[in-house]
Amino acid sequence: MHLLDARRLTGVNLDLDGPGAIAEVEFAAGDDVARAIAVWQASVAAAARLLGWDAPTVVRRWSGDRGAALVFPAPPDALYVAVDVTEWAVECAVRALAGEPARDLRELAPELLAARERERIAILPALQAAADVHAVPLLLDDETVSLGAGAGSRAWPRAAAPAPADVPWDSLRSIPVALITGTNGKTTTARLLARIARTAGHVPGNTSTDGLAVAEQVVETGDWTGPGAARIVLRDPRVTLAVLEVARGGILRRGLAVDRCDAACITNVSADHLGEHGIDDLAGMARVKAVVTRVVAPHGRIVLGADAPASVPPAASDMSSGTLPREHVASDMPSETPPASALLDLPAAEFPAPVVWFSRDAAHPQLRRHRAAGGEVWFVSPAGDLTRGRGAEPDVALVPIAELPFCFGGAATHNVANALAAAALASALGLSDETIAAGLRSFVDNPGRAQLVELDHARLFLDFAHNPAGIAGLAPLLAQIRAGARLLVSLGIAGDRRDDDIRDIARAVASLGPDLVLTRDLEHYLRGRAPGEVPALLEESFAGLGIACERVDSEVAAIRRGLAWARPGDVVAILVHVDRDEVWAELRARGVTDEAGVRRSGHPGST
Repeated sequence: MHLLDARRLTGVNLDLDGPGAIAEVEFAAGDDVARAIAVWQASVAAAARLLGWDAPTVVRRWSGDRGAALVFPAPPDALYVAVDVTEWAVECAVRALAGEPARDLRELAPELLAARERERIAILPALQAAADVHAVPLLLDDETVSLGAGAGSRAWPRAAAPAPADVPWDSLRSIPVALITGTNGKTTTARLLARIARTAGHVPGNTSTDGLAVAEQVVETGDWTGPGAARIVLRDPRVTLAVLEVARGGILRRGLAVDRCDAACITNVSADHLGEHGIDDLAGMARVKAVVTRVVAPHGRIVLGADAPASVPPAASDMSSGTLPREHVASDMPSETPPASALLDLPAAEFPAPVVWFSRDAAHPQLRRHRAAGGEVWFVSPAGDLTRGRGAEPDVALVPIAELPFCFGGAATHNVANALAAAALASALGLSDETIAAGLRSFVDNPGRAQLVELDHARLFLDFAHNPAGIAGLAPLLAQIRAGARLLVSLGIAGDRRDDDIRDIARAVASLGPDLVLTRDLEHYLRGRAPGEVPALLEESFAGLGIACERVDSEVAAIRRGLAWARPGDVVAILVHVDRDEVWAELRARGVTDEAGVRRSGHPGST
């Protein structure tokens, strides 16, 4: 047995309804797993008694007993001490398995007690109780304690946390908060909801994989999907509505930033990041994503996608230029028996708020069942309208899909789903149907997602698709864009994917029917892999699929090679598009001078 990681959990997480500490351990062949866990639990209990805590332990054993997550709750102002405790408890278990005596807690006690006093905020319990009475959130991190949210918030240095009597409670309030998670579609759905909110007169604060934005203006670039990013938005005095993208990694590593929100959405769940933190299958990943549903207020709504992600054909047959594999075409068509979404198996009885389901298919069985029970559903009507249905009430058509530029006339089926999710969330937050329709109609700028750039003799397509479902889901759109012309696909994959996952991604790219594939390293996402290791795996897979493949060293190099290769009308698709600044510097050098005016999310052929 050895320790993989020990860390703080700063909010609601997969295993706890509040903060605590987690140790992730790996077991060796022959380890007495039950004994190791029992020793860890007994050691945590002894340290908790010393510190005056009630710390019931949670054990999440990984499949095959290859490891476990060992978790216990702790006060929010004692999390570093809690990590010290779990590290000592794991050490006790390791020594027990080796037949060695553990380090005596009495030796460690002075150090733990002193650390606890250094970390303690004496006024915090009283302040939290007062915040609960006034129905405003309290947010805490290493430097700051804040009360209220956004335009109704006030912050103090952690060391100067106020007494309840000194807080200007009348000036504090909460703001509407939406959480968005899922395997694919999170960022676009969050951007769509931010646009709708701004159309309604709000100042939205938005966190996403691409950055942190206020009033749709990026203030920080990078991956801002963890609880730290959420706290920045929730403390910004300009913000009147928060749209927070929540990634799997943030949930597992730290937990949520909030313990209450007004709406939460899970767009979909597909095979990505499996094998990490003991999450090995879609059911386990669905449970991770469902953490966001546990903090939805009873008056709120939980928005769930009923459609399974796009399927990947099992073979490279029927992949001639401009032809979609028959299996993939079928997966995107309405069906009486659509593939089952992993979200359908979530225990609905445990949800704290009403559920809203969405699907592109108006006849989806889950939507029919839910609506028959009086529930709310969102779908695309046979006439092509984005539509809401509630129980026996008449359908309400909000806007034709054909009028939404980012849906490419409906060919961007993934963005149709994102529009449904955003509309359902906006409605849950109390925004009007007219505002939802106007916001969606006006959304034409979606950087890094389904950007189509017209060059002199070719079309450049930029997208962040990075897993099998996301890549396969682009097939209908790319088929429409290429219209029989040739297709070049360039991609790089982060190194934290398993070898089999990388091979599955190659199969997904093959399902697009490319004439040439360019592989590359993602320089800043090697994540333990040697340079060139991931491209080599991809190239091996493409060779087995009979697809021509070359290697380049960057996105810019891929664009240069692609445009040199392209004939008039050909399409060059750059997937896992992350080098945005470098790519747009290259495009501007080629005469594309106005990024805002480039047609990158409109229907092909539109102006």
